Amino acid sequence: MSADSIDPVAAITAELHMAVTARFGGNEGKARVCARRAAGWAIRGWRERQGIGQRGQSAHRHLQGTALDRSLPAHIRAAAAHLILRIGEDHELPVDADVLDDARVLVNFFLVSDDDC
Repeated sequence: MSADSIDPVAAITAELHMAVTARFGGNEGKARVCARRAAGWAIRGWRERQGIGQRGQSAHRHLQGTALDRSLPAHIRAAAAHLILRIGEDHELPVDADVLDDARVLVNFFLVSDDDC
């Protein structure tokens, strides 16, 4: 399933579920990938609904743009920034952050933000 499917919300929800499943299975790398993808899809969908989307950009690129977008709340920029951090040699993030929580924050924000516009 992808965010281009008939029901993008279902695709995003499924991707978050895969992230949780990967974490419980001990595969933190896959959990990070799925979390980034779900958040990126939510951002892309919101940007497209606002008329500012650019098709073909990766989830990572959408996260980068969100992390730098000063028009967004600081906690949203911070959550996006956490999701694009490189892990260290110890396979840990250099900050104390939970990428699944950050992805949920972004998904919730960008899926309900249409109501505010």
